[in-house]
Amino acid sequence: MSFSIDIEPTNRCNAKCHFCPRDQTPHQGLMSPEVFTQSLGRAAEYRELALDKLGEDVELSLCGLGEPLLNRHTPEFVSQARRAGFEVAMSSNGALLNEERGKALLEAGLQRILINVGAEGDEYESVYQLPFGKTRDNVAHFVEMAEPECAVQVVLVDYQRDPEHVRKMERYWRERGVNSFVRFDIMNRGGALFVDHMQFESFPQLAEAREILASRGADVPLCGAPFGYLFIGYDGQYYLCCSDWRKETPMGSVFDESFRSVTEKKLSYEVSRSPVCNTCNHDPINRLTETLKAIDDGAAPSGAREEMIDSILSDNAYVHGIVDKLGAKVPDQPPAPARPRIPIRME
Repeated sequence: MSFSIDIEPTNRCNAKCHFCPRDQTPHQGLMSPEVFTQSLGRAAEYRELALDKLGEDVELSLCGLGEPLLNRHTPEFVSQARRAGFEVAMSSNGALLNEERGKALLEAGLQRILINVGAEGDEYESVYQLPFGKTRDNVAHFVEMAEPECAVQVVLVDYQRDPEHVRKMERYWRERGVNSFVRFDIMNRGGALFVDHMQFESFPQLAEAREILASRGADVPLCGAPFGYLFIGYDGQYYLCCSDWRKETPMGSVFDESFRSVTEKKLSYEVSRSPVCNTCNHDPINRLTETLKAIDDGAAPSGAREEMIDSILSDNAYVHGIVDKLGAKVPDQPPAPARPRIPIRME
C-alpha cells in the first residue's frame, strides 16, 4: 500500500459527470490559504510519524472531490508543499488547464497530474458537460509543456463497463503524446452514487460474505483507504476517506486534531460500518459480496471467490499492522452520529 494525504482545495466542480454524484455533496466551498497552511503542517507531522513508525514516506495529493483549479490558490498550495519537502500530485478534468494555469503549476513544482478525460467528441460533452475541443487542446499542450518535470497520466473511468472503449481512449491519447494511464472501474462514492450492481444490502450473498470472512478469522475486516489514503476536506475537517462523498464523518478540525489523534475514530467507523462503509464498494465485505454475486450470475469464474478472499485477508492483515504500529486501539463504542453542520463557503 502506498501512503498519500489528499488535501481538498475545493469540492466544487465545473464538470457534471454522470458517474459522479455531485448533487449528493451537502456543502461546498474553497479551502482558504490559512486552512491549507495548517493542513500542510498536519501532513508534515504525520509524515514524520509514518517514517518513524511505518517506515514509509508520504505523497501529497491535491484533489478531494472537486476541480482543484477552481481555487486560485492551488498553484501556491503546490509551491508550499514542495518547499515542505513533499512529492506533490494533483488531479483535474483538464477543462481549466490553460497555458497560464499550466505554467503556474509547473513553476510551483508539480510532479504528477492525473487528468480525467475518458471520452471524446459529443460523447465527452454528454458525459462530462464540458467543451471537448478546449479540454483536448489543454491536455495536449500541457503534455508538451510538462515533460520531463511533471508526469501526465490520463484517467480512464470505465463508466460504460466496456474494456474496448477504454482501449480506444487509450489509443486516442497515445496519439496525442500521453504515455501513462490510470484505469478505474465505476466507484459508488460511499453509496452516494446509485449503481445497480452495488446494492449490497439487497443481495443474499452479503450474509454469505460475512460468514466466509468470519470463518477465516476476519469478523470485521478493515479497509485500507482510511489509513493509506488520508483525507482533509476543504473546510479543514478530517474525514474517513475520499469515499465519504456526503461528508458524513467529520472527525475534527486540523486546528484541533492530528492525523494520529483521529485514528481511533476511523477504526470505530470501520467497525460499525456506518454511515459510509456499509454502502461503499471498497468495503471488504461488499467487495466479496459483489464477487459472489458475479459468480452466481455467471459473470465471473468460480476461482474469483478464493482470489478475492485472499486479497481481502492480505489487505486486512496489512491494515491491522499499520494501526498496531501507530499504537491505535478501537474504542469500546462507535462514535455518535455526526451532528448536522452549517455549510461553509470560503472564497
